[in-house]
Amino acid sequence: MNNGKNTIKSIDKALDVLEILADEKRPIGVTELSKLLVVNKSTLHGTLNTLLNRGYVEQDSESGKYLLGISILGIANAALQNLDLRNKAKPVLKKLSDRHNETVHMVVLRQGEVVYIEKQESVQSIRIHTEIGTRLPAHCTGVGKVLLAWMEPEERKKIFRSYGFPKFTLNTITDEETMERHLAEVRSKGHAIDNEEIEEGLRCVAAPIRDYSGKVIAGISIAGPSLRMPLTKLEEMSDSVTEAALEISQSLGF
Repeated sequence: MNNGKNTIKSIDKALDVLEILADEKRPIGVTELSKLLVVNKSTLHGTLNTLLNRGYVEQDSESGKYLLGISILGIANAALQNLDLRNKAKPVLKKLSDRHNETVHMVVLRQGEVVYIEKQESVQSIRIHTEIGTRLPAHCTGVGKVLLAWMEPEERKKIFRSYGFPKFTLNTITDEETMERHLAEVRSKGHAIDNEEIEEGLRCVAAPIRDYSGKVIAGISIAGPSLRMPLTKLEEMSDSVTEAALEISQSLGF
């Protein structure tokens, strides 16, 4: 249990419930839970009802006791998949970065944004500085566009409706019709290019990573300063980025 400062008590309480149920590995009644958590039962009922509604805990129909719910499996599987993906991708990312002496990223899509989960940084003095955990819009990044391109159209439209098309540079695509035409071209070529669309002076080329079923689950890219990466060079790099993405995909069973 977390006793630190600057925490949200209601979230803390919910996580404490999940951790106790995980540690005990058995159904537990509300009375016992309230004693373990040192909270009154009326307060605890609200937390338990919220977790029940979201599927993170279940209630035994006969005893009324609580146990972990099936929604926990979805989060656990996603975490394990990302860990497995990172472990298998690392040597491939390093090889790709060494080959071109540029920074290589791997991202996944979470809640409509790309999240950087792995990187291999260039050793050049002028290079792209990013951090694992960084979140960026999908519509103006190479990796975001490869994830959008192979997404179900309805799911993609939901993201467009939620996030829109914020303009970052003169090259940012800012409307759905143009983006859909662009994504069709991405699917046709098998890779995407970010031509200074999120930041002036930055370009990248990206390709999709697929799981055992063929579903696109992540993307990788080579990124660098536009002075060092003219569009002609990006097209030349696209083959090696696509090959690296395929190598990672095959290690996942594709």
